[in-house]
Amino acid sequence: MFDESSHEHGISRDDEIRSRKASQARVRRNRRRGLEFEEAMFRRSSRYLVLFLTLNYQKPYRPDVSLATIQRHRDRLIRNMESNPLLKGIRGCIWRLEEGGRGGGLHLHFLIFYSDERKADVMVAREIGDYWARVVTRGWGDYWNSNAHKADFRRRWGVGIGQINRCNDPKRESLRLFIENYMAKSNQVPKDRAEDDKLFGVRHLAR
Repeated sequence: MFDESSHEHGISRDDEIRSRKASQARVRRNRRRGLEFEEAMFRRSSRYLVLFLTLNYQKPYRPDVSLATIQRHRDRLIRNMESNPLLKGIRGCIWRLEEGGRGGGLHLHFLIFYSDERKADVMVAREIGDYWARVVTRGWGDYWNSNAHKADFRRRWGVGIGQINRCNDPKRESLRLFIENYMAKSNQVPKDRAEDDKLFGVRHLAR
């Protein structure tokens, strides 16, 4: 039901409906882009290490992290995928920028398709997380390595991370469910976000 208190903040019911429709359209667009990306990646190669990292900041630094700060760090990480030996193993990624409640602060979700030349997904994800913490953010950063906690996925979407082969339908279905229902979601939008601030993106690396 429409909350009449919205009138007190200058928000009409029409504005609320338009905002909700715009949010739903973004979810549909992000789902389409994410699923098309997954399909394209497995057409390019038959096997990947699929990694999922939440890249954030240590608690003492969170109050000093603005939207511009995390955007700058995101862009530095993506730019360094072209030259850093560890990051050059990344063949493509889907990212999402969010702001968590209860002191969670601004953070990035990265779903990474990594070269299958390496086999230890937990270790590779840890190395990328450490690179974010030490190099990209110059000591401000922290991270959560979901590859070390696959049971969290099993209870929700099924395990669609780790080593995945093109023909492994159960794992790929779990991966697609995760992209649709988590990576493409529309909540936790940063408070300071402007209309032209991108919160979702995909990146193909030509190698």
